[in-house]
Amino acid sequence: MATIDSTTLNRINGTSGSGTSGTTTGNSSEAIQNRFLKLLTTQLQAQDPLNPMDNSQMTAQMAQISTVSGLEKLNSAMEMLTQSQQAAMSLASASLIGRQVLTEGSGLKLENGQAKGAVYLGSSADQVKISVFNAEGAEVDNFVINNAASGTTYFNWDGTSLDNKQLADGKYTFRVEASSNGSKLTDVAAMNYQKVNGLSFNGGATYLNLADGSRLALGQVAEVA
Repeated sequence: MATIDSTTLNRINGTSGSGTSGTTTGNSSEAIQNRFLKLLTTQLQAQDPLNPMDNSQMTAQMAQISTVSGLEKLNSAMEMLTQSQQAAMSLASASLIGRQVLTEGSGLKLENGQAKGAVYLGSSADQVKISVFNAEGAEVDNFVINNAASGTTYFNWDGTSLDNKQLADGKYTFRVEASSNGSKLTDVAAMNYQKVNGLSFNGGATYLNLADGSRLALGQVAEVA
């Protein structure tokens, strides 16, 4: 049965089997393809009529030609695709400047007596307790969300303190505690909204520069408000 052995492949690549460089007729994909076709034709002419190359072998060896000639085109296409994706990502990121994004964090910004945040739950909870703290770390309010489903649960805080006084606008933080059937849940995360002030780039990755001075990878954005 006819096959293309290592000696034949070495001849296609312009080298001898011992590793010593032989005469090279060109290493372009076109030159390699021409040599491959010439050797394959010679092989077909010299094959044993009683044991000819079967269709599967022919298909496999012809596929090698397509592979050789297509590698340069594939690499070029992949490079163009990568550049297009990076350009599209940069354009999409630029549209986020000035907008609010939801990401993991415990900050609350009270403006005009209103603040909004969210909680991520890995599983449903019978009770979710939100405790709010001022800049000094003192607890100023708390409230409970009942029967929260798994996923993201949103809340609004009106800035009212534990003694029913309206608190001043400004920066606060919150802590989340969730339970189900009397057991504390551990797959819980506080989430907050942050304004995007700008973009930065590092190692081919795009980052959002947030209003609180932190930097957020684009893939960490859970939601755009």
